[in-house]
Amino acid sequence: MLQHHIIHSEKYFNSGRHNGVAMKGKYVIYAFIGIILLAGFARADVNMAYFYSKNCLMCEKIQPFIEELENYSYVNIDKYEVTLSPYHPNRNDSLLENLSYAYHSVRDVPIIFFANEWFYFGNESMASKEKERLLKSLQELKNYSIPSPIKGEKLVYPKPVSILLFYNSSKNESLDGIINAFEKNITFIRIDKLDVKYSRNMSIMEKLGKGETPLIFIGEKSYSLQIYNISYVVKEAKKYEKIGIDFPSAYEEKSICILFFYRSSCISCLRIKARLEALSTIYPLNIKEYDTLYKKNEELLMKYCAKYNITKPHNANIFIGDKYFYSEAQMNELEQEIKNWLGIGLSCPREGEVSEKLLQGLLFVVILGGLLDGINPCAFATLVFFIAYLERAKKEAIVPIGLSFAVGIYICYLMISVGLLEFMNVIRRAVSIYLYIAIGVAAIILGIFSLFDFFIIKKGGKAVLQLPLFLKKRRGRIIKRITEDKKITALAIIAFATGFAISALEFACTGQVLVPVVTMIQTSSLAFIYLLIYNFMFIVPLLIILMLFHFGYSSARIGEMQKKSYGYAKLLIGIFLLVLGSVMLYHVFA
Repeated sequence: MLQHHIIHSEKYFNSGRHNGVAMKGKYVIYAFIGIILLAGFARADVNMAYFYSKNCLMCEKIQPFIEELENYSYVNIDKYEVTLSPYHPNRNDSLLENLSYAYHSVRDVPIIFFANEWFYFGNESMASKEKERLLKSLQELKNYSIPSPIKGEKLVYPKPVSILLFYNSSKNESLDGIINAFEKNITFIRIDKLDVKYSRNMSIMEKLGKGETPLIFIGEKSYSLQIYNISYVVKEAKKYEKIGIDFPSAYEEKSICILFFYRSSCISCLRIKARLEALSTIYPLNIKEYDTLYKKNEELLMKYCAKYNITKPHNANIFIGDKYFYSEAQMNELEQEIKNWLGIGLSCPREGEVSEKLLQGLLFVVILGGLLDGINPCAFATLVFFIAYLERAKKEAIVPIGLSFAVGIYICYLMISVGLLEFMNVIRRAVSIYLYIAIGVAAIILGIFSLFDFFIIKKGGKAVLQLPLFLKKRRGRIIKRITEDKKITALAIIAFATGFAISALEFACTGQVLVPVVTMIQTSSLAFIYLLIYNFMFIVPLLIILMLFHFGYSSARIGEMQKKSYGYAKLLIGIFLLVLGSVMLYHVFA
């Protein structure tokens, strides 16, 4: 029994040992498979952005090369088809424009972006060299994980070589030599200079590991210029030229606030927006964007214009610190201003009160436009015609009837103005820029016709721009009916209704001034007040004529005055429309 038990135990032990070895073998196999899988997931990926277009001969010719690149296990290519059409661009065209600006590359296809490099295959002789250069860079970077230059619609690359430079101005330490050497040898570079004379900067240097200034950090490594020479430090920084490198992890960057007001329907504004996005890949920018097609953003812009003493805002408006920029041509100046705040940081500027100059400018346009609209021959002739019929009525009826008539015109024209303003506010987000351009062009054309009418009238001819004949006849019938022998109260009520109706009829003629003025003031928070003023100025000439008639001027004499002033009214309206239309177009394309 004992022997049997020993034998049985020996068999059990041997069996257990065999099973244990087998289990260990399985674990080794599983571990090996796991390592392979992890290695597959952990392998470095090089992501590229390839831009091409249809009907591009070189795109077709380099297609085998693109397919060859895709066969590399560690290469991933994101493809973007563009139109390169200035009239029908797509979203990818905007991305290409942004990248070409950020990389300082050509804006053409076929082109590949990856890491901090771009490769343009514009012709066959160029293509072979670019292929060699790309493959060489790929071999150098294959062990790195290189994300795509584009994430969503934001740029990830180019990524700068970020250098942190500590110095002490109280010791007269010069940085010009090292900064010039960096900027001369490295394309994408960012240098934050921190003067340790200030305690906040000294504490940063101590946090990173105190050293002797001038002290340079490239990534987590530090280099004292008392030990290393400039050429050696530049050589170390240049190792990261193609992939970029971040500041030391313990260094907290100071953000720089930029306020950007723009119109999303403005082409040059969108290009400036792309430039700002490109700068944000290099500098720690906190960009706050405001589309001024929204009224609240337009009102906010006015407040900043007040603080910066800007009498008339542009389509694009950039505020940084105490500086103001507004055009593509100023982007280099803007970048220099950004550099001035590196390492220091800059908070967002505060808005001011609405500029008096800005308000006065719009108010002048409103007052002059309303007055010129009031002496418009269409409106002027109506009152003269009306007064001619009033001569049949009692003398004491003239003032109340005339005032009632003017009030009817005022209320109707105000309702038309407000309706026009609301209509523009509704459609402004969709077609504002096109409507703005169309009205600007129409104002110029109408201005030219008004000037043409002036010369025709001087020669004794008939004006081109005038109320259509069928509307003139209808106006005459209405006035004739309401001025029949009735009581003063009845006449005044009917005169109000008549003024209301005739104002609506004459809008076809008088609207040539009103429409561009409403377009100019539509984004102002005081737009309704401006309309009240405009419409009052519109009836001022009618009130003056009524006063002259009350003091003894006959309709014939007033009519003679109207004939003499007819041509000059056309001249003034023509000049006003030409100037207003030109200003509108200038603000679109400037």
